Amino acid sequence: MKKRMCSLALSAAFGLGVAMAAPLAQNQPAEGSQSASRHQADPQEQLDRLSKKLNLTADQQKQILPILKARQEQMHTIWSDSSLSREDRQAKMHAVREDSDTKIRAVLTDSEKQTYDQMQQQMREREKERREQRQNSGTGSDSSK
Repeated sequence: MKKRMCSLALSAAFGLGVAMAAPLAQNQPAEGSQSASRHQADPQEQLDRLSKKLNLTADQQKQILPILKARQEQMHTIWSDSSLSREDRQAKMHAVREDSDTKIRAVLTDSEKQTYDQMQQQMREREKERREQRQNSGTGSDSSK
């Protein structure tokens, strides 16, 4: 009798947990779209940031905005392609970034290119630190088990 009551209580608790989690899962965006939006800023925001840091002319801004928009579209397409492996996705995204950086650099003056390259290097360093932090936090939780 005691086993039966325990089993019934556990089943009820499990069922309640599943019932409460289902509406929460429906409100969450898909993993791919969440990751894509988190990693990719709005092209106009990117242009504003570049314009401020590099003192871009209006003509340069008109040339760079389509490059940033095309990059965003390509990145979204890559993120949405569920047939790609993680490695393939990363390789394609890297190629898109390199291509757009080359196109942006072609619009810049020599001194702006130097500043742009420094900005890119700082961004790579910040991303490397974030990756290391994620890896360290992931391994830290595994070692405590």
